[in-house]
Amino acid sequence: MESFNKHTLWRVHIPLLIVQITFGSLPPFTKLTLNYFPPMSVVFFRVFFTALLFGTIFFLFKREEIKDKKHLAWFALFGFFGVAGNQLFYLSGVSITTAVNAGILVTTIPIFTLIVALLLKKEEISFIKILGVIVAFSGVAFLIDFGRFQLNENLLGDLFIMANSCFYAVYLVISKKMLRIYSSFTVITYVFIFSVFLVAPFTLGSLPNINYSEIPLSGYLSLLMVLVGGTFIPYLVVTFALQNTQSTSVAIYSYLQPIIATLLSTLIVGEPITFKLVISAIIIIFGVSIVTFAGIFKFNKIFLRIKDQ
Repeated sequence: MESFNKHTLWRVHIPLLIVQITFGSLPPFTKLTLNYFPPMSVVFFRVFFTALLFGTIFFLFKREEIKDKKHLAWFALFGFFGVAGNQLFYLSGVSITTAVNAGILVTTIPIFTLIVALLLKKEEISFIKILGVIVAFSGVAFLIDFGRFQLNENLLGDLFIMANSCFYAVYLVISKKMLRIYSSFTVITYVFIFSVFLVAPFTLGSLPNINYSEIPLSGYLSLLMVLVGGTFIPYLVVTFALQNTQSTSVAIYSYLQPIIATLLSTLIVGEPITFKLVISAIIIIFGVSIVTFAGIFKFNKIFLRIKDQ
């Protein structure tokens, strides 16, 4: 983790803090927005608005030529997993579960990322990483209570949020190749552009059903917070931060997201913080921490040294 100094404060730490605050605001403001807009319409507005902003900035100021037309197919695939698919699951999930649950369950993204990487043989299996997966999923199971075996609304919503995490994890793993060829801003821009076309068949039908004249100002402000605060700003700022720091620093800061999401959900939506939620959050974050810090502190080598002694 980078030390605090004048250079890293403005280029690393403050940007990453902004990213987690803005991403943490997404669950509660999404819940407020869903009081006035159907879930599928929010997906369309979120993807279209962000694609429009990124596209405008990219083609006016940051344009980068595509080196091979085949790469466009990869961008479309990234759009399916990284934006279209995961946001369809996310908005559907948030609409039938709590904002607090959504804020906690998104911390499973690193766990799913590890699983996908292992399945695609992008990363070696280790004892400490398997342990982290088991610990994190025990926290997830405790939160959504798999033992009930009843597909009620809350459980279905939680499963949708986990599906959103899984889709995004696939995107993180398969997008590495293109990120070595193009800048992250170029990849994000094309991902969102293709995502507009991917979500359109599922979302456009919900737009005519909205009675725009009866939606109060608070409804539009909530939607604006989802579009700008929960989507465009974090994607833009995290791109800047990643140019000045390692991915491990971003991972460390991501642990703030469920805490921020829970606090904002309590303040904005008025959802209660229960003992079960607190315990689940602690277990999940602990499991994710084991996986993330395994490579940093090289626990496996330490374990082998102790064993040899």
